[in-house]
Amino acid sequence: MCVQGKLLTKHVSRMGMMLTNLSKRLCPFMTLAIAFGCGKKINDPKITELTRANQNQELPSTLIIQLDESESAMTTYKMPRNAWFKLPTKIRAKQASAAGKSVKVFYNYTSEGHYEFHCYYNSSVLATELTFEKCQASDDVTIISNPDDLEKMDFPIDKDTLVKMELTNPSGSGIKLEAAYLVDWK
Repeated sequence: MCVQGKLLTKHVSRMGMMLTNLSKRLCPFMTLAIAFGCGKKINDPKITELTRANQNQELPSTLIIQLDESESAMTTYKMPRNAWFKLPTKIRAKQASAAGKSVKVFYNYTSEGHYEFHCYYNSSVLATELTFEKCQASDDVTIISNPDDLEKMDFPIDKDTLVKMELTNPSGSGIKLEAAYLVDWK
């Protein structure tokens, strides 16, 4: 081995010993610094509230999804978290008559166009609302046809999927629709 190689080996081993000694001396100080968080109290209310707000973002227990035909014949809502929904038995109409209108609402809808199930709502005798007709699985098999069942059942909706409301027979009347869901966020 050449002289330069021996000096380099000796230098590296000396550096290793220095680092070992330094780490033995610094370790207790680093532990204290980590424990005290650089002078911030761990139970500081501002920090705790901010952390809690970020982790458990408050979401409404009643979710209103609106469709405004003057803007588009469909609207979507992206789920920020998993949830259990109570589906509405009626969709309310605002600012125009609901007479002759039909709406299809898709649940667990993905960007690829897949969905778990969809429900139909049609105009009722009252021109201010559309009433529940039925829900079908994505393969068009009817899974619910009695509106009373909607009040008894909760439906799982997955995080990052969409609830997509679509006016199936738009007429340009400018109707505004509003569906209210009771939600239990998980």
